[in-house]
Amino acid sequence: MRKSSYSNRNGVKVNSKQREQLLDILKPDIKGIIREGVENYIGNGTRFMLELLMHAEAKELCGKRYTRSEDRRMVRWGTEKGTAQMDGARRSVERPRIRVKRTFAEGSGEVPLQTYTAMNRTELLDGPLVAAILSGVSARKYADIVLRRLEAKGIKKSAVSRRTVEATKPMVDQFRNSSLKEHDFVALIFDGVHVQKRQIICCIGIDMNGKKHVLAVRVGATENEVVCRDLIRDLIERGLTPTKEYLFVVDGSRALIAAIRAAFGQDAFIQRCQEHKIRDVQAYVPHRLRAEFREKMQAAYNQKTEKRAYERLAKIRLELSLISENAANSLTEGMHETLTLHRLQITGFLKASLRTTNIIESAFSSVRRYMGRVTHFRDESHRELWTIRSLLEAQRHFRTLRGHRQLRKLRQRMRELNERRQDNHD
Repeated sequence: MRKSSYSNRNGVKVNSKQREQLLDILKPDIKGIIREGVENYIGNGTRFMLELLMHAEAKELCGKRYTRSEDRRMVRWGTEKGTAQMDGARRSVERPRIRVKRTFAEGSGEVPLQTYTAMNRTELLDGPLVAAILSGVSARKYADIVLRRLEAKGIKKSAVSRRTVEATKPMVDQFRNSSLKEHDFVALIFDGVHVQKRQIICCIGIDMNGKKHVLAVRVGATENEVVCRDLIRDLIERGLTPTKEYLFVVDGSRALIAAIRAAFGQDAFIQRCQEHKIRDVQAYVPHRLRAEFREKMQAAYNQKTEKRAYERLAKIRLELSLISENAANSLTEGMHETLTLHRLQITGFLKASLRTTNIIESAFSSVRRYMGRVTHFRDESHRELWTIRSLLEAQRHFRTLRGHRQLRKLRQRMRELNERRQDNHD
């Protein structure tokens, strides 16, 4: 005959005889449980088990109830109402009180129960609460999600919002003060994204193993030079080396490019997002011609060498000049920087991964989902806190960069090109 599976589990272990004794004591009304709801019964059972644990600790400290012992140092002192964290909310429980046995020499005092302290750790509430909010549950609806017809506290809209901020702030503070020296970054991706009528500038770093890390976030009205300079300065203060070779993939913001060159030198390797360039050109072209010029520009950027790509773009510029001078000027502006990967002779998956800022666009699609149910922000710091927390949540699901095995080749090419530049200057 097979042994009961209960004997192989951690925690409570009962044999068949003990199980029958428990059933005789509890006498569960199966029809009533089904009618009232199994979840409600389980919730009451959880509270019962927590109270049982506290009484077990009281028995360990004071001995069996109604027994006398001269060696006993602690005594029971009745019960009182308390709370415990269950299912993402505070539930009412009845806890026993324990006091040190009164003596003329030492007096008496309350003894805290370790089980009661353990069941009120903030992580027990903050973990499920933050996970629910990030999954799209609004603060107004949180009470409906966790309530199981038990008395629950701390789940009103204002309390949920307040606790969410309290639980999030330590993680965000750690992110803001984290050192970047422990990672060997080779590429830094910058982009400004609109989220809930605000411009958010984000930087994601790619290390030599192809891992993606959210490095910095700034919330501003526009992508202005002050905000960009502040973000770059923060990265350097936390550990980025200005003399090291990095590939900067940017969305085309002049303020951002100026801030990068001011901090990392005029010869910094800047790859302007090819997708942003295509969109900029399309904005000046009639609707009927937009798809055609998109295909032509994509074909130009797909060329393997810088020379061939440049020749194709030059022909496109000539065609655009006959349609719209603004479109031709938009293509010419910064065109050299859209071909940085061609200049470094990077091909394949790595080129496809770093030719655009789509990595940040993808991350912010998750941010919009996480923040979609937040309808009110107290101030910009509150908005930035939510943005960072959402990005850190999205970072947990980042995949390794496609083509990461070529990252060493990318760094080597940048060093060689830097050495060649220095020789030319000399």
